[in-house]
Amino acid sequence: MKWFRNIGLKEDYGANLYARLLKYVRPYWFKLAIGISLAAVISASTGAVAWLVKPALDEIFLKKDLTMLTLLPFAILMVFFIKGVSTYSQSYLMRDVGQKVVKDIRDHLYEHIQTMPLSFFHKNPSAVLMSRITNDVGMLASGSSGVIADLIREAFTLVALIGVMFYRDWKLSLLAFLIFPWALIPMKKIGERLRKLGRKSREKMAEINRVIQEAFTGIKIVKAFGMEEYENQKFKGVNQKLYHLAMKSVKTEEISSPLMEFIGSLGAAAVIWYGGYQVIKGTTTPGTFFSFMTAVMMMYGPIRKLSRINNTIQKTVAAMERVFEILDTPREIVDKEHVYRLKEFKQDIKFQNVWFRYNHHDGMVLRNINLDVKRGELVAFVGVSGVGKSTLCDLIPRFYDVSRGSIKIDGHDLRDIDIKSLRKQIGVVTQETILFNDSVRNNIAYGKPEASFEEIIEAAKLAFAHDFIVKMKEGYDTLIGEKGVRLSGGERQRIAIARALLRNPSILILDEATSDLDSESELMVQRALDNLMRDRTTFVIAHRLSTIRNAHKIVAFHDGEIAEIGKHAELLARNGIYKRLYEAQFGPIHP
Repeated sequence: MKWFRNIGLKEDYGANLYARLLKYVRPYWFKLAIGISLAAVISASTGAVAWLVKPALDEIFLKKDLTMLTLLPFAILMVFFIKGVSTYSQSYLMRDVGQKVVKDIRDHLYEHIQTMPLSFFHKNPSAVLMSRITNDVGMLASGSSGVIADLIREAFTLVALIGVMFYRDWKLSLLAFLIFPWALIPMKKIGERLRKLGRKSREKMAEINRVIQEAFTGIKIVKAFGMEEYENQKFKGVNQKLYHLAMKSVKTEEISSPLMEFIGSLGAAAVIWYGGYQVIKGTTTPGTFFSFMTAVMMMYGPIRKLSRINNTIQKTVAAMERVFEILDTPREIVDKEHVYRLKEFKQDIKFQNVWFRYNHHDGMVLRNINLDVKRGELVAFVGVSGVGKSTLCDLIPRFYDVSRGSIKIDGHDLRDIDIKSLRKQIGVVTQETILFNDSVRNNIAYGKPEASFEEIIEAAKLAFAHDFIVKMKEGYDTLIGEKGVRLSGGERQRIAIARALLRNPSILILDEATSDLDSESELMVQRALDNLMRDRTTFVIAHRLSTIRNAHKIVAFHDGEIAEIGKHAELLARNGIYKRLYEAQFGPIHP
């Protein structure tokens, strides 16, 4: 474990990171074992090259042995052939293991992020998460796959060469190794700096991703306001900072090899002086000395490579920190050990003394909410922006858990119900329709991928989407672009309604589903919604109060609390919040 300290890592921290990485390597232990065995062959071959220098000099050049002259060249050819085949095989196997490990980590990371609650995505912008999955895990790919192969091979080679050195002359070996510990000092400092720079570079890359995503997502606004040059300069500023960090890393990384070589040359100079003196005195043969020197010179190659491996490790550790930081984020919304599977919604939904806040540092967003909703009822939530309407709807599918109180479906607390079975009963249609860069068919079938084509068509007809779909060049197989960019707002809404219809949920949440459409589109969407809401329990958040006059209950919110509940006519007669909202849209009501 001292090695972690020597290269600039805290012992327990570095060991912990690599121990966690090893868990992903374990399934591929057989390939790893073969790779380690091949590394032993490579190291033995390298050691054999140094070993053969002695008989080459002493037996051929000094003793003029013709038999050795015949055997040694063949032996050298065989050694290099075995070394070449083993090096290729070991590199391929180790890189295969490394790539599989990275693939598993990326899969695990993506799966883990998918299980996070909505609050996690509010704290972590999508560009940052994309950077963790692509750039940071990609750094693990370039780091781990090469590092595993090189680290094992070069470490084994060092052991073999050191063995040759000590066998040939242990005194010379001790002299050479008096210099080696001094190499660890710059190695440690370089390691610490590279790790810090690596983390900063990863963070800056995440910032670049964020700038790119914001600019491309909002390209219509960028062009409308003529802000292309502003966005260009903003990108160039962040990119320039990334460049400076990259060059700092280059300066730090590139100094390691010259330093190692200089320190190595001190050892080589001392060895040449002492060894040459021993040859002149006749206490050792030229073959022994040059065999030793060959091992020394060959040893500094692996040492130099290991110093570069250390540099790569520091960058990999910075990426590992950011990856495991996400993996260590606990899931806030989880199923209990023994949960109730909701097969069908039959009776009612009860909100009992519900309080909610997004985190412990914020104030309450919802206060003392009490509401009973019977199966089949249409319930409308109204109020100015920010009073808690959408938040209350987000509690129904358990995007968040209540802070106090409870929400019950058919008498079962939501926290006691299996999350998947709960969400299977719920359909959501929002104002900002989320569609995927896929075909119309696959977008409609998103919540029910096993649906037949006939079922998809039927859902599209009920959503009044079939007619415009079949007019497209490729019909239901037409690709609609990112977020459905090739469709109009009304068309996107109707695709989303068809998606909800196909899923056939018992409970619907319509979050301002028609508030951003023109009159003609709203009429078509409203007809589709009427089909969707039929015989279902529906929660509607609407700014256009004309769409909710027939609601069974209209719930008016004020400052996170329910101010009044009733039907349209009842609430108008009370002269409360609902009437003020209604008159703000349609003008004063004259008796």
